[in-house]
Amino acid sequence: MKKGKINKITIGFSGNSYDTLIAYLYQHGILAFEEHESAIDIYLDTSSKEEFLIAFMKDFKGGDAELLVDEIENKNWNEEWEKSIEPIFIEDKIIIYPSWRKNEITKYKNRIKVRIDPKMAFGTGHNETTRLVLKLMTQYLSAKDRYLLDYGCGTGILAIAGIKMGVEKAVANEIDEDSIENAVENFSANRVSGKIKLYQCPIEEIAEKNFDVICANIISSVIIETLGQIKCRMKKNSKLFLSGILKEEKRKISGALKRNGFEIIDIQSEAEWLGVYAKNIQ
Repeated sequence: MKKGKINKITIGFSGNSYDTLIAYLYQHGILAFEEHESAIDIYLDTSSKEEFLIAFMKDFKGGDAELLVDEIENKNWNEEWEKSIEPIFIEDKIIIYPSWRKNEITKYKNRIKVRIDPKMAFGTGHNETTRLVLKLMTQYLSAKDRYLLDYGCGTGILAIAGIKMGVEKAVANEIDEDSIENAVENFSANRVSGKIKLYQCPIEEIAEKNFDVICANIISSVIIETLGQIKCRMKKNSKLFLSGILKEEKRKISGALKRNGFEIIDIQSEAEWLGVYAKNIQ
């Protein structure tokens, strides 16, 4: 963009609109933005601003969102955005970092390092739900856990982390084409491609079974709807790590898990989100 003025658009959102809003921005090619507690800032020139506002007001169906437009001095916003992407530390065990921060993390010798460059797919470690699943994995995965399914994998971050934590092989599935492309790149960048089989299909089309671990960071309605599909692919006493669940949905997800033969071992929270660890006991 040329020097001069640029439009800063602040999108205020409620907690349960966050994932839908992020997905909407990615789908419309807006990959650089600044996140705040309950708002996201994007930066557009005048023509792009008008196009975005018209499309957003017409097409966004993700719940409540408020728009504030301000004209400010232009900068290199891509460079500013890259500066804002910090490495994420999970339980002193995992570091998630973008490629341009590689040199900053070399001093951490005994950490698992997962490289994820933010693109079109969900799951970069900057969202509470991803962090919750990773945190549960660091606390509860064991040497006996050798076979993992990353259900609705997005960037593939959970499968990558699982392999780097000692899982021998993994399956990952996703229905979104951009996410599949991003996951392939991330598997290669993290040198785990040979240990992960990737499918572009819904879970019911996955033939593999007898997983020791299944991870799912997707919306709770999809988790509840497909718990039967999840369960039939698990060994007895195998582990299920879930997020994408709002605090207010705790009773609903707990009931669904118990009805499907799962025992809840641990529930943790961050911001308005829950992470759940359950075992398949039947």
